[in-house]
Amino acid sequence: MTSTAEIVVIGGGVHGASLAFHLAVADVGHVVLLEKQHIASGPTAQSGAMIRALFNTRTYVDLVVASTRMFENWDAIVGGNAGFVQQGFLRITNTLDAAAIGGDLELTRKAGEPFQMLTTEELSQLVPAGKFQEEEIGILFPTGGYADPFRTTVELADAARRHGAEIREGVQVTDIRIDGGCVTAVETDSGTIATSLAVNCAGSWSDRIAAMAGVQLPILIQPAPTCLFRRPDSMTTIGPILSDGVNQVYLRAMGDAVYRAAHFGLSAEIVDPDNFDDTVPAGQARMLKEGLGNRYDALQRAPSLGGFTALYDMTPDGHPIVGPIENVKGFWCDCGWSGNGFAPAPAVGRSLAQMIIGSAPDIDLGHFCWPRSADVSRRVNCDWIHD
Repeated sequence: MTSTAEIVVIGGGVHGASLAFHLAVADVGHVVLLEKQHIASGPTAQSGAMIRALFNTRTYVDLVVASTRMFENWDAIVGGNAGFVQQGFLRITNTLDAAAIGGDLELTRKAGEPFQMLTTEELSQLVPAGKFQEEEIGILFPTGGYADPFRTTVELADAARRHGAEIREGVQVTDIRIDGGCVTAVETDSGTIATSLAVNCAGSWSDRIAAMAGVQLPILIQPAPTCLFRRPDSMTTIGPILSDGVNQVYLRAMGDAVYRAAHFGLSAEIVDPDNFDDTVPAGQARMLKEGLGNRYDALQRAPSLGGFTALYDMTPDGHPIVGPIENVKGFWCDCGWSGNGFAPAPAVGRSLAQMIIGSAPDIDLGHFCWPRSADVSRRVNCDWIHD
């Protein structure tokens, strides 16, 4: 069976759902989103979904600020409730060096997002369960927080459907047809969709989708373990995300009884997204609990509730690949987010949709074009993976 679409979005994670929503709102014609399993069935649903305007590049800051405004007004813009908990984001540090804190505070200031510097005494008052050294300080981003990544994605897809987009779940892309250097169709296991524009939002499978269009993307799939712990009675879940730059771990609530935690940093392991161990190695769990115990005595005795290993689609420079791809007309990408994709996603979808329809985007995504511009340097801050 052959059908037609003005635009085909490949991948039902948060980026694909966001783009489909914004394209549908723009009334560009028949938009089809294809997801081989179900919406938010991949790494998106396992994201820490943390939102904070702290990066070394202005584009990221602007995108997160714009997304934050969307989360604050989610019901009016998208509809429903994205599970946004705006209790703040706290970076604990012993230096204000940009690489060590994971971002440039001047960029945050220029973007108009508030932040507050906390003394060691103020840190102890805000986080009474923590142990703090005299030289340690806190940077509190009061508009930061986290959302429910599954609900966020499902609601974006539902809103896209209400605005006329077609969401096809359980449909796998098998090929992208190219004729004369132009996209002409997307082949699936349930038929062909004739189209002149396809957008690769396939996350951990994005290099495979690109290869179908004859495009080689330098994306490697790396594991990202997360552990779950029962909340000690002496600790409270009412408060900011605790992002510990000294011990290189973060801690945030999952409901009232559970904390989730993970290390910062880059994994050296490469895995197959269709065949990998999604549990957490025992050694990794012990190291993480030790790092948490250095800061919070109560967590040394907290029962482990297991955990999971999600996936990051990593590029060599840590920046995503977003926009049209040279030499293949009609093939676009929004992938390779390297562990920082959730928070910008709502705003990325809007600016990318504007680019696709030929309008000036709210936020310039040129920093993420492929091939890279010569002036784009590698992300080097210590927590470049911290979604």
